[in-house]
Amino acid sequence: MKRRIALAAAAVAAVAAAIALPLSSATAAEASTWRIAGYYTTAAECDRAGQAGAVLWGPLYMCKYTGQQNGHDWYELWVH
Repeated sequence: MKRRIALAAAAVAAVAAAIALPLSSATAAEASTWRIAGYYTTAAECDRAGQAGAVLWGPLYMCKYTGQQNGHDWYELWVH
């Protein structure tokens, strides 16, 4: 009976480790990449959105001019 309990506990621990390891590595990888958080028509609007969202993604952000489309200037908000 003790052996069965020990085997069951070991199996549960192995499954938990198998699930936790990929999740922890994915989180670390995502934290080191830049991603687009939005598109804005002015640099000032993009900058305000970057400052307002600092609570969500931290103080690192950049506004990148992407050019004109349909007569409007577009800026991408990149967050880290």
